[in-house]
Order: sequence, then structure tokens, then C-alpha cells
Amino acid sequence: MVNSTSSFELADQAVAELQELLGNEPGLIRPVSGELDPAAIRACALRKLREGTDSPEQAVRLAELVMRLDADRQNDISRRLRMHTEQFEKLQRVVRSIDAGSDRIAQTVTQELCTNLGYAKAMFSVVRGSTWSPIALAVHPELTGDFRPLLEAIDGREISLREAPREAELVRRRRPYAVDAADTYRHTYRPLIDLSRPAGYIAVPVVVDSRAVAMIHVDRQSDGLSDTDVHIVGALAAVCASSKERADLRRQICARNEHIDTEIRRLTKALQHLEQAPVTMPELDTREPSNPEEPIPDGGSRATVIPRAQSLTAREHEVLTLLATGATNAAISRRLCISDGTVKSHVQRIFKKLGVSTRAEVAALYANTKTVTDG
Repeated sequence: MVNSTSSFELADQAVAELQELLGNEPGLIRPVSGELDPAAIRACALRKLREGTDSPEQAVRLAELVMRLDADRQNDISRRLRMHTEQFEKLQRVVRSIDAGSDRIAQTVTQELCTNLGYAKAMFSVVRGSTWSPIALAVHPELTGDFRPLLEAIDGREISLREAPREAELVRRRRPYAVDAADTYRHTYRPLIDLSRPAGYIAVPVVVDSRAVAMIHVDRQSDGLSDTDVHIVGALAAVCASSKERADLRRQICARNEHIDTEIRRLTKALQHLEQAPVTMPELDTREPSNPEEPIPDGGSRATVIPRAQSLTAREHEVLTLLATGATNAAISRRLCISDGTVKSHVQRIFKKLGVSTRAEVAALYANTKTVTDG
């Protein structure tokens, strides 16, 4: 009989039986939100058993009533355990589907919540500053009632958080909350509540970088929600946050790669231009200072040509000119504003290219070439 009778029917029968046994005593039952509370009915029957009954028959009937209520409660617990076990088994598949469809995460989450996870309705909203925008809604395929107006109302329009105090608190505190049947219309956004008509619901934030960027709402339409539901939806919200973080990171990496590719193309083009540009060698300067330690004056038009000097670079020509006049490495360093080590490297390369091994040979080569040029 218990298996074929709903909890609501059993509560009605229990109240009728209590009234038959005990009469219309004040405080016989404590209705919650207009509905009979089986736990309150059971407590009343137990209290009467402890106080003593008018007859053994009455005690037996009260005991049987308590046992029926206990059996119904056990059946309800078993039903919820089966339901939550199935939910946890399906949760992993849902997580994989969310991760695979991160570009349509709002639609994927709401559909999965109302199909694989068995909720009546699920809504996904994004948070922007002081506003929130419902952008996706799913309704369980077997849910009765016309929810087309509700589906049409989820059009992405921005809603001020001032109009939804509970959502505003969720965004500020970044914590989930539950609304029971008695508080459905308290501090909630009435336009959507009027269209949804839930018997309570839960809302969970999607938190990225310590900021609520989205919200997920779910309900069971006529049944209440438990802490297990909060954990399940909270797990999905965490997956959504992780998926969004990865998507944002991928976009940043793509933008950085595009910038790098642009720079590489620009540098490649510049290098190609340098490769194609003609290279000219300046003439060798033959001006000699009277004192090697003194700067070489600008001006003059004489040029001295040294054999194999064509292989020298422009900087090596400058070093050679000073070197041939007897300038020291320190003087050349000051004149050309380069380090002593750099001067030394240039001198070694000049020796190798001209086939000499001493500074005296360089000076002699320079003097002989100058004498031939002047003669």
C-alpha cells in the first residue's frame, strides 16, 4: 500500500486517521507553506503514544500510522539516493560534454542539467558589472505546462542587479544560495519568477579570478532541492569557470602569436631589403695628424691606395688610417669612440687581410704607397 500511495496522499490519510482517533485537537498538525508535513504528523502520533491512549486498539492504530509514515520516509530517502547516485554517475559525462563544447557553454550546461541530470528548468546568465543577462534556458522534455513565454523572455537583455537582490548578493559574496517554496517571491526577480513558477530553486555563481562572471539557476518545479543539488550544480559551475579560463588563455595566446607573426614578417621584409641593397666602400682617408695623440682634422682630398685594402670594412679602413699614422690603440679608441678590445680586434683582422704582422709593416706599407702616389 505504501508503494502505491504518494506522500501527499499518505499525509492526507494520516491526518484523517489522527482526527478520527484524537478529534480536532488544536495544533494537531503543523502545515508548512500550505502543505501537510508528514514529519509533524508523525511527531504528533508519537507524542500521543508516549502520553498514553484511551484504549489498546487506539495505540495499535497510532503505532501502525507511525510505521506507515516511517516506511514512506524510507522509500523517499531510497528514491533520493538512487536519483543522486545516477546524477553523480552522469556528472562525469556532462563535464566532458561541457569541456568539449566550450564555445557554446551556456546552451550545453542548461541542456545537460535538464536531460542527463533531471532538473525541471535550468538557466544560464552572464554578469557584466552591475547587470546580469539570462542568455540560455532549458526545460525538461517531460515537464508539463506552457513555458514558451519564459523561453521567449530569455533574450539576453540586461537586468539591473538592484531589481534582483538575491542575485546581487550572489555576485557580491560569490556563494550559492537556495530559495524554498515559501521564499520564492521574496527578493527575487519577479518577471521571471512569475513565468517560471518554481517551488523553490538554487543559484550558483561561476567564479573566474575571484569575480562572479555568470550564474546558473535550477529547479525541480514541484520538488524541493537539497545540499546534494547545490554540490552538483556547484561542480558544473567550477567546470564552466575552468573552461572559460582556458578559452580566455587560448585567445590571448592566439593574439600574441598573431603579433609575433606580424613582427617576423616585418623583419623578414627588412632583411630582404638589406640583402638586395648595393654595398659601397668609402675611400681610404690619408690624412695624418702631426701628433698621433691629437685628433685628425677633417677636410683634405688626398687618398692613398694600399694593396688588398679593398677587402677591409668601412670601420677597418678608419682604424687602418689611424694605425698607419702611428696612433696607439688608446688614441684610436678615443677617436672612434670604441673600446680598446674592439680596436685590438680590428687591428688583428687588418694584419690578416693585408698580410702583415706588425704595426711597423703597416706604417711602411702606408708610407711606400703614399710616396708612390705623391711622386
